[in-house]
Amino acid sequence: MSKYFSDARAAANENFNSMNGSDYMNANGGSSAGLGGATSQPYILNIANGAAPVLANVVVGGAYTNLQATNFGNVAAVAITMGIASLTYGEFLYQTMNKPFVVGATYLSSSTTSQVLETLTIAQKDINGNESSKVIVPTIDPYQQQTDKVVIAFNWKFDGFTSVTISQLLANATLKMYLYPAENVSTGRALTGGSVVRGFSNPDIVKKDKVEILGGGGSMGANGRRFRG
Repeated sequence: MSKYFSDARAAANENFNSMNGSDYMNANGGSSAGLGGATSQPYILNIANGAAPVLANVVVGGAYTNLQATNFGNVAAVAITMGIASLTYGEFLYQTMNKPFVVGATYLSSSTTSQVLETLTIAQKDINGNESSKVIVPTIDPYQQQTDKVVIAFNWKFDGFTSVTISQLLANATLKMYLYPAENVSTGRALTGGSVVRGFSNPDIVKKDKVEILGGGGSMGANGRRFRG
């Protein structure tokens, strides 16, 4: 019986900790490709609506199209800045073209509580004309106390073609988007003998609960009598 409960406990924890199949979120000191590295540090974007009306379909990314577009492809009321004041959103877009990365976790925060629940559409394509999109519906974890923050555990590639469309940017709201890279690519590393692909370890922004299956209580038989192993 002890082996049964040991196996059941291990299986329960494995299933409970699995988040959309994301190996990155389950990693212990390594990335989804098994390339251990420094702890992932996020790219932080502040997406603000400076007007009273609700704005629909606000776009982040899409560097190949939006880097040279007026206000980076958005209406004038939208302002996108970086979390580090010395850097610009234009520089971020340029980097996505030259240093693509895999997002291991997306963290959303806003003082306008309902803003973090607006859906995101991740769109990707390549020069062969292949296109794909994924709609992400943020949800509040029933075990968390904060209602103004959401963590999305989903792996996706961010390069010059990738765009993230926010369904609605609420009136006078600012959405902070933290993109935690699991891996990135930089051809320049090869010049110094390094690997072109670099992996980052889990930042542990979400602490996993441990599921315990206790075997001391025994089980109930068909006649209501309790059996003990």
